[in-house]
Amino acid sequence: MLLLLLWMIASSGQQLDDRKAFTEVMRDTLWWLASGYIITSILQAFLRSERYRLLLKADGTAAVPGPVYMLLITLCRNMFVDMVPARIGEASYILMLNRAYDVRVSSCLSTLFISMVLDVLALALILLFLVIASLFAVSHSGISIGNVLAVASIITLIAGLLVYAAVPLSRGFLRVMEMTGIRLLQRFGLFIVEVGLSIKRVRIREMLSLTLSYSLGIRALKYGGLFLLFTAVTTNSFSELSALPFWQVLPAFVSAEAAASLPLPTFMSFGSYEGGGMLAFSLSGFAAADILLVMFAVHLISQAVDYTLGCLGLLGFFLATAGKNRSESGSRP
Repeated sequence: MLLLLLWMIASSGQQLDDRKAFTEVMRDTLWWLASGYIITSILQAFLRSERYRLLLKADGTAAVPGPVYMLLITLCRNMFVDMVPARIGEASYILMLNRAYDVRVSSCLSTLFISMVLDVLALALILLFLVIASLFAVSHSGISIGNVLAVASIITLIAGLLVYAAVPLSRGFLRVMEMTGIRLLQRFGLFIVEVGLSIKRVRIREMLSLTLSYSLGIRALKYGGLFLLFTAVTTNSFSELSALPFWQVLPAFVSAEAAASLPLPTFMSFGSYEGGGMLAFSLSGFAAADILLVMFAVHLISQAVDYTLGCLGLLGFFLATAGKNRSESGSRP
């Protein structure tokens, strides 16, 4: 994917002095400012873990993991989601809770699904805020503003429908599966109904407003940390990019994240992430070669932090699980 991006830049006639330019960008990065990304990453993971715990409690899970244990699982989940495409890494959250803490798979899936819906709602609100901020800064055409507002409204409507109509939708899906006469699909339909009932339990216990506020905090910390990294990388090397306001920078990272979630054959999202960011920034008229260097530097630094925290979380998870098993079995170490 990265080679494809480099080929596209070269075919457009732009020059990219790859190794020298990249080493200069990394050397001139404001590392004291970039270190703020570590703090935002830890705070974001803590808020995400607390949201998981709230949703598990609302679902009626008897043995909800403690704050430290859930933080370890969240750090691992953050790492695995970035490692493989199409968000397949979300399965690590289900596996760790089910195998190590005996949480039902339906509860894991429902809390994971609600978390993803809440993330979409929070993202829609942030996009709405960015549109309003841009309105106060510059004049945009009414058509483009209306398009953004329409997309945000549709996303919010669909996400809300999935939460509030989870039970009838899941039962309708079950009826379709029963019509097939295939036992495996019928069992899958029953499982989807269990997930829908779990979502209803969370909604009835009025946890959605609190968890939505957590989701807004998670998104604010995530994009705030990325904006810090972007500023740290561009201040000394790309003055025009560093002068961009936050409401022009954040949509590029939203686009990069969306591209990284696509089912493309990438590892650690390298290539797809940069491609999404390049697409958004190029609409503003910046050179693709400069954008690729910036996005690659930001991505590399953020991955170094995320994978360090993820590996520490994975080590802590194995140690905590081993200690838990020893205490339950009563055996000596």
